[in-house]
Amino acid sequence: MARFDKFGEFLLEKNVVTRKALSGLLASQRLVRDKIGTIAVKEGFLTEEELAGYLSEFLGIPLFKHEVETIEKGIINTIPKKMALKAEVLPVGTGEKGELLLVCAGPVQMALLQNISRLANRQVKLVLTTSTKLKKMQNLFYTMEYDTSINLNDKIEVEGIGFAIELLEKLMLRAINKGASDIHVEPGRNELIIRFRVDGMMIKTETLPYDLCSKLVSRIKVMAGLDIAERRKPQDGAFYFKPQTLDVNIEGVNVRVSVIPAVHGEKAVLRLLPPHDEAIYLDSLGMQPELLESFKKYLKSPHGIMLATGPTGSGKSTTLYGSMQMLRSETTNITTIEDPVELTIRGITQTQVDSGENITFAKALRAILRQDPDIIMVGEIRDIDTLKVSLRAAITGHLVLSTLHTNDAPSAFSRLMDMGAEPFLVAASVRAVLAQRLIRVVCSYCSEWTDISDAELSMLGINGAERFKVKRGKGCDFCNNKGYRGRIGIYELLCVDEAIKKMVMEEANFEEIRNFARKDKGFKTLREDGISKVRKGITTPEEIMRVTMD
Repeated sequence: MARFDKFGEFLLEKNVVTRKALSGLLASQRLVRDKIGTIAVKEGFLTEEELAGYLSEFLGIPLFKHEVETIEKGIINTIPKKMALKAEVLPVGTGEKGELLLVCAGPVQMALLQNISRLANRQVKLVLTTSTKLKKMQNLFYTMEYDTSINLNDKIEVEGIGFAIELLEKLMLRAINKGASDIHVEPGRNELIIRFRVDGMMIKTETLPYDLCSKLVSRIKVMAGLDIAERRKPQDGAFYFKPQTLDVNIEGVNVRVSVIPAVHGEKAVLRLLPPHDEAIYLDSLGMQPELLESFKKYLKSPHGIMLATGPTGSGKSTTLYGSMQMLRSETTNITTIEDPVELTIRGITQTQVDSGENITFAKALRAILRQDPDIIMVGEIRDIDTLKVSLRAAITGHLVLSTLHTNDAPSAFSRLMDMGAEPFLVAASVRAVLAQRLIRVVCSYCSEWTDISDAELSMLGINGAERFKVKRGKGCDFCNNKGYRGRIGIYELLCVDEAIKKMVMEEANFEEIRNFARKDKGFKTLREDGISKVRKGITTPEEIMRVTMD
């Protein structure tokens, strides 16, 4: 196996870095004591996926090509958790010759591999993945092994805070295990209801005695740095969660908190966010290769506006974060205006709107323009002032990335003009509009191929002669008996050329623009993208109809 301290020279040979850049990476390595590949990713020389590919070639370790959630059932218990975490590996399956497959994100000490082999009583084989995916797998499967059941018979007196601390940690672990994006703490008349939002759908997970409500909300407030005595006004805060009272070792989670007064008490909603150092790449969001290449091409425009549209919770911000990951470099000045900042990105200046300090999108944008940015990300165009400044920035040499609430891509032009923008400014500034939705993915454990029915073909608007098989999940413990686990995007991209510009200036409605784009430009709608994912076994016809139904 090649020595890891030569990996920098390997990257130089592959033309990933120059000799000068490598010297800078080595200087950084002496300061932060990190691996040269990890530093290269942080500095923007390559992506995590690219790093895994180069490491695979350099170390001679094959890539783990399965999804994060897909590992052999029960295999994780083959070796103790502490040993796996120390070696930075995770058992994921059995090889063709009966060897134990261990996923890793880099080289592993030979002595540790020998100890694991003796303990498992079989040979071991390494497979390589990215550091982010390895952490996700550890979080997912080690929290699944932990008992998060809530035994009210053994609870500490309600007057004490000890049980509330344990209760919150168990709810957090359960939410992480189920892949939840939100935890809702909802006081009722006589009970406290806990619901999770999993893959965009609300799931009731626990009904607790009402007398726990105030203690649990108070604990959440303490964690988020909120005023526990204030119960009549909404409050917002955030905290970093890592288990303290429970014996479970996982990566921490960033949590954003919103507390509002309700009829029977205070309701708290906890939004679980990715770690601040997690990289988001456009290649992993589910865009079709042809659409992805077109989107990347327009992202490289020197000026103009790129819009991501869709309803709340459709993944627009994630798309913009992935876009900035692609665009960031040492020679580019990127500044954002967000409300709030959900993910921090190295090498980018991020500004948070603060209504208490009267920092609005429009005011922050005007100030940023005086600092000579190359690219500006505006979290949302929500008023005429923000729109006017964004349009002015786009036609004066800046690339503006932003989001807009419309149902599809062609509607974005009408929406901008309804807000007060002049048609010629919209036509001159908008480069492309990406509309998107999030759809649920069939469970990788319990799914199987079945024939599509005539009713489903008719529902999707497909000719009955074009029969094909679809994949469906039967429901299991892994997917909470829903048949789905995880989400992916469906997209439609409308690129603005001279013909579309002319239609916008003539104030054509969205149906005329859509029909023209479909007929003459090969424009594919959200539903058509969804149908292609049904054919590939990624999702189901029912899910596409649920998400794209007008």
